[in-house]
Amino acid sequence: MTPRRCTQAPTGAAAEAARAFRAPLPVLETARLVLRAPRIEDLALWTEVFLAEWAGQGDTEETAWEEFSYYSACWLFHGHGLWTVERKSDGAAIGFVLVGLEWTDDEPELGYIFADHARRQGYAAEACSAARDHALALLGPGGLVSYVHPGNAPSNALAKKLGAVRDGAEEARIAAAEGESIVVWRHGVTA
Repeated sequence: MTPRRCTQAPTGAAAEAARAFRAPLPVLETARLVLRAPRIEDLALWTEVFLAEWAGQGDTEETAWEEFSYYSACWLFHGHGLWTVERKSDGAAIGFVLVGLEWTDDEPELGYIFADHARRQGYAAEACSAARDHALALLGPGGLVSYVHPGNAPSNALAKKLGAVRDGAEEARIAAAEGESIVVWRHGVTA
């Protein structure tokens, strides 16, 4: 199957323009990681991780492209968005961290998704900590949340490790309005 044109890296002047548009986006560094603007070359990893994470829910490569594009566009619309996470040791892209707004989000959300081989090594905590600190400088204390499924023990543990506190009032509001049980973690506030 021939790859879709929208998934291919630009060349020539278009490639230069893409680099110039990405240049002002913040690059965050931690001890082991670099969080940088997404590039079209990252789409393959995004698609792999996205489809594995939501397997069986009808998602396709097209859905992965749409989500990747949507989260990348958050930079233009909201001043925050998707970072690709690279390991400093080898430059390999291993996952993604997001400060973004989905259609149903009432507030900017800190989220993440990592390749299987990069899990359980502390990368998510390290990357999310950097993204959280950046977001709180932009949004102020309490202006960032993480929406987590109650059964997602690792993500709930990570939110707690990042110092987030549960927002029971927001959980109740979402349950009443949407009929959905979700854990809301608020970053940058004290209990």
